[in-house]
Amino acid sequence: MSKYSDDLKNPKWQRKRLEIMQRDEFRCCLCLDPDKELYIHHLYYLPDTKPWDYDNECYVTLCEDCHKAYHFDFAKIIGLIAYQVMKKGKSFFDVKQILDLL
Repeated sequence: MSKYSDDLKNPKWQRKRLEIMQRDEFRCCLCLDPDKELYIHHLYYLPDTKPWDYDNECYVTLCEDCHKAYHFDFAKIIGLIAYQVMKKGKSFFDVKQILDLL
């Protein structure tokens, strides 16, 4: 089984990464800055799936700052929402219940 870091060096991933950046016009999809270092961010993960085997819609181009914010700030926000939903005895997977709590 290969490591994820090794997968990111694979030419198949490098081609996919370039496709995503071209699609997003080589700029961050959140702040639209074209001059910052760019990353390709997964919107979801599937088990036993190589990075180049995902549909392009799974990915967005983010700058370093937005990528960090997404991983740290958004994850905290989602966690807080999940906590509030579960505290009220609701299912986290019922979108209407979540939106009613916001």
